[in-house]
Amino acid sequence: MPHKPVQYRSLATYEKLLDAAGELLAEEGVERISTNRIADRAGVTPPTLYHYFEDKYAVLTALGKRLMDAQNALVALDPAQDEATIAKTLLDHVELTRKSAGGPWVMRMLRAVPQLAEVRLSSHRALAEALAERALALNPQKGRASLVLRARLAVDLGYAAIELVFDEPELDREEVMADAARAIRALLL
Repeated sequence: MPHKPVQYRSLATYEKLLDAAGELLAEEGVERISTNRIADRAGVTPPTLYHYFEDKYAVLTALGKRLMDAQNALVALDPAQDEATIAKTLLDHVELTRKSAGGPWVMRMLRAVPQLAEVRLSSHRALAEALAERALALNPQKGRASLVLRARLAVDLGYAAIELVFDEPELDREEVMADAARAIRALLL
């Protein structure tokens, strides 16, 4: 059964495979990617790839999870943040995504490919739950279900704003994020 490694050398190979998949995704799209092409790009043999991943969708799932985890790590679980802090966090997400192998295409893939949508959805649900728990701790008289819904909307609004600046690069990203931050703050308060 394929697995994520823990030893340094194996982890480096695993990450190299994810980077290769991200690069291919950006260059050619999901349909043209194959495990053989990923292995070739990473400079390893196909059996090495299969040591870590069952198939191309397992590679793409891990690639998506890696980006989602890195993006979520940027979020301060403080529902009372000011708009400027939220906007800065969103801009940090844009920069992180831009620097990630195939980052904008990974985000698009997680929305467009049915087999991979659950990666995005489960990540967003977990982040929304964590935000709602923090909000509930600060404001215990609020209903939990309502806070989870508002947090979920806030998470998806932030994700959509990040996607928007990649889809429409001529837009002023700071203005987009300032507007998104205003809406997110309204949802979380």
